[in-house]
Amino acid sequence: MRVVYPLDYRFKPDWAGMWERGIREAWANDMIMRHGSIHKAWDNYAKEYEEGEIKYSNRAELVDRILESRPDSVLDIGGGTGVFAIPLARLVRRVVVVEPSKGMCDILEEKAKKEQLDNITIVQQKWEDAIQGELIKRNNGDLFDVVLTSHSLYYITNLHNSFLKMNNVAKDYVYLFTGCSGQIRDSEYEKLYLILHKKPLPPYPDYSCIYMILREIGIQPNIEMIDAKVKRPIKDIQELIDKWKGYLGSKELSRSQEEALRDYLSKKIRKEEGQSYYCYEYKNALIYWRVT
Repeated sequence: MRVVYPLDYRFKPDWAGMWERGIREAWANDMIMRHGSIHKAWDNYAKEYEEGEIKYSNRAELVDRILESRPDSVLDIGGGTGVFAIPLARLVRRVVVVEPSKGMCDILEEKAKKEQLDNITIVQQKWEDAIQGELIKRNNGDLFDVVLTSHSLYYITNLHNSFLKMNNVAKDYVYLFTGCSGQIRDSEYEKLYLILHKKPLPPYPDYSCIYMILREIGIQPNIEMIDAKVKRPIKDIQELIDKWKGYLGSKELSRSQEEALRDYLSKKIRKEEGQSYYCYEYKNALIYWRVT
């Protein structure tokens, strides 16, 4: 029997509010101010996202974890350029991707065509606007064996209903990958942020907010810590500095700002067999549950 969990917002503190406000204050407001909206920001960042961190991260290694339950169909929410959708589509019958950014969808579609993967359906839409019945129709009227979202919870609102919807369209498992504790911070980056922005690094909401939101709607998830790594080949440190200027929306930095940035980045560059790499590691949280 499928359980429809009752909404109950009597619990305090306001976990959903803390998460959403924290994300806005940490970086979303800045993205909106510079690009007009979150979706337009990702349209502009899509190519850099695909060719940068994602291409050289170990995120795709988590595909094996998703395949443990031998799914036949997967719903990928906020699937971006296909870091999960492409490798999954090689191994399962159907993958449906819900992604609001046109820039991301265009790259995903191009990659799918290049690999001749005709079992990926792309829905360019916000998750909040997606309709359960229409999603299920795209899977021939069946629930999805696995529902996943990787680093997309930062931009999803109305979290109680959004999680209920994920649960209601899943048959077996729901997997949520997100950033780890906001209390685990890079002290060197905090110093750099202060120099670059002339204000302290904003607090980042802890992944425990997501856990508590799920508990409020009757879901008791599992949590595991995942080691995330990026090893990106670079020409030299100046290439990195120029990219950071683009991230910061500034063509010019003061002498002290550029020196601080150069010092910070130089500590993350490794050389192997004559090739320079920009390397860094951080923690992710895998929050998941089996649908009952």
